[in-house]
Amino acid sequence: MFPASATAWTRLASVSEALHATLRQEFIEGGRVPHLCLRDALLPERAEALHQALRDARFVRHHHGPYPLHIAPLKQQEPSALTDFCAWLQSADGAAFHAALVGWPEPLETRQVQVSRMEVGEFFPEHRDTDEEGLAVVYNFTRPWEDRFGGVLTFRHPEVDADMMRVPPLFNSVFIFRARGAPHRVTEWTSEAQGHQRYSVTAFILAKR
Repeated sequence: MFPASATAWTRLASVSEALHATLRQEFIEGGRVPHLCLRDALLPERAEALHQALRDARFVRHHHGPYPLHIAPLKQQEPSALTDFCAWLQSADGAAFHAALVGWPEPLETRQVQVSRMEVGEFFPEHRDTDEEGLAVVYNFTRPWEDRFGGVLTFRHPEVDADMMRVPPLFNSVFIFRARGAPHRVTEWTSEAQGHQRYSVTAFILAKR
């Protein structure tokens, strides 16, 4: 059902067929943007190691000026739990696991993995990730998080001036959504979060070329 390598990272690779069917159905019935949001996504020891590795990682300002946040270029990192996790996300097994988890009907491949950090005053303006079919997979490693901190992933309703979905960056959660044509943004990391950072690892797992 799932690649064997996934069991080293997550218990989701060992779910029963009944639960797996429920997860696939939740994704399909996710509304205008098919999606799945899960807590305790990774094994606890893996999540803790990743959180520490993110705190130790080398971050630089995003190369695209309109995106006021920091990213960690993978080629500039020392070997760590973070580089191991990103290598798995970039692998054929990583792509196959996430496609199987939500029941994506076609083969996918990982095109990009981005590691990001937000500090006070930073945000991610509204954008579309891609016009290609496939998945965006967002793992969150923010600790602590409170509503007043901001840093919420939001999806704008296409017909009214309101958000149709808001996803907080809870520690060790994963949010998987259909990436094509889904405008979204991340709200500002506010002054209330002084001394804390918002961390995430995002994989773009798209149709094979």
